[in-house]
Amino acid sequence: MDSFGCLVLRISVLLCGTCGVLALIRNNGITEPEFIRRCVQAHNNAHRSRVTPPAASARSMSWDNELAKGARDRARHCRASYNPTVAHFGHPLLGWMGENIWLGVPFSAFSVENAIQRWSKEGAYSFRKNNNNCSRLCGHYAQLMWSTSFKLGCAVNVCTKGIENFSSHPESTIFVCNYGDTGHVHGITPYIAGVTCSGCGSEICRDNVCRYDWFPGWDYGPASSAHSISYWLTNLGLCLPGVCWTLIYYATH
Repeated sequence: MDSFGCLVLRISVLLCGTCGVLALIRNNGITEPEFIRRCVQAHNNAHRSRVTPPAASARSMSWDNELAKGARDRARHCRASYNPTVAHFGHPLLGWMGENIWLGVPFSAFSVENAIQRWSKEGAYSFRKNNNNCSRLCGHYAQLMWSTSFKLGCAVNVCTKGIENFSSHPESTIFVCNYGDTGHVHGITPYIAGVTCSGCGSEICRDNVCRYDWFPGWDYGPASSAHSISYWLTNLGLCLPGVCWTLIYYATH
């Protein structure tokens, strides 16, 4: 879409309100630049870069088309449940994947920013940093803040026949984001607290997150959460002989 087309699209959204946004989603979906920008910005600038206490090595997230396609396919199923195969078969190169889902009625209740803000609020109310566990549901928060996640792809769908196990409303809305690397390994903190960007290493610190540019074909990035577990335990001085391998085994099976 050229710059003039983007301008016309944005004006139509402003003039038509919900109707304009709904048309944007149906006509352009996961390839619409403004939707992509808002998803990436809401993850990086609004939450990962502002987490408290600060993260020492949280990576910036960038868009991945394959992850977005997987999110779109899941959203089109209109089910209030997670994809049981997403962690293992969702991406040809990233391998393990994570998934966050937002549900709402009517469509006017949805915005990218509000949906991601709800995921973030889980941690404020239930995540306990002293023992790396949740008093209530906080898997969305853990994935949102998982420091080694560096790719995402999202999609939103209006389910005119309702969402299974959620609502029969004709504007039932589902928003799905898929992530690589996957997050929320039980008992492991989503990120290591410390001076902002102090753990970036050779990566560039930008907007309080570690800039990690990844392109298929020359750098596959971290292979899975198992590597992240080993990294965290080593840096915390807890990687005793046999312990890391045991945790890695259970994280990958």
